[in-house]
Amino acid sequence: MIKRQTDIKLITEIHNKHKAHGYRWINAYARQKYGIVWSDLPVHLCCKYANIKYQGKHYQWNKPEEENEKFSNLVWNGWKYLSRPFEVLVSDMTVFKVKGVYYERTMYFDA
Repeated sequence: MIKRQTDIKLITEIHNKHKAHGYRWINAYARQKYGIVWSDLPVHLCCKYANIKYQGKHYQWNKPEEENEKFSNLVWNGWKYLSRPFEVLVSDMTVFKVKGVYYERTMYFDA
């Protein structure tokens, strides 16, 4: 138990200096800086016990040339109110492999 308390104290010190990193990075940092060899699981459990949480920001990066439009679900249960063509489009995409080559088939349907 004493060893675990000293481990938690060291992990907390590392986390307080570097709040934007998770338990895997903390483990790698302790291994490189202090020569302490832990596996990821005990560090993860110590972080859970000490209520240490990753405080970095999550973001999603998209390539500039990729199309990236998200559409909200405007239909819900209003299918009977559709009145004109191309008011609602639905799609289905399937990826399959033939002789080592991947093919993508996307179908668009006018609801």
